Amino acid sequence: MPEVDDAKLHEDEQRLKEIIERPKTGRRVSEIKDELGTTMNQYVAVYREEEGLQKAHEVVRRLKEEAKTAYVDDQGTVFNQDVLGAVELGYMLDCSEAIVVAAIERKESRGAQFRVDYPDRNDEEWQKHIDISRNGDDVPHVSYSPVTITQWEPEERKY
Repeated sequence: MPEVDDAKLHEDEQRLKEIIERPKTGRRVSEIKDELGTTMNQYVAVYREEEGLQKAHEVVRRLKEEAKTAYVDDQGTVFNQDVLGAVELGYMLDCSEAIVVAAIERKESRGAQFRVDYPDRNDEEWQKHIDISRNGDDVPHVSYSPVTITQWEPEERKY
């Protein structure tokens, strides 16, 4: 069994306690999740364009701030699904922001992304992975890595 670092365990316990004890002055976690889902469906589905992606990014950034004060209804410390939902919300917001930032970056249509404002595929410039990292801060950093072509050559998807 792996050993658990006592300092990390204490930090995690404090984080969960802080979520449970938040005053009900912000928004409910479920409200933020609902707005996040609606925003991603509206602006970051298969058909995308710059204006909508920028709007989605603004909403995600705002929701990340609101999540810091989002409260849960269940104040219990055993099998608390509300706390689990609050923890998941943070990960959902991070993933959503990574998706939006990468979608804004890719100025072409490829795979499951159809950019209405960039309808053509551009292998010369964009046959590469977009890598998103946070590097210890709250700002997504964009980098690239090469695509390794294996058995199948990529081909244009037609909608």
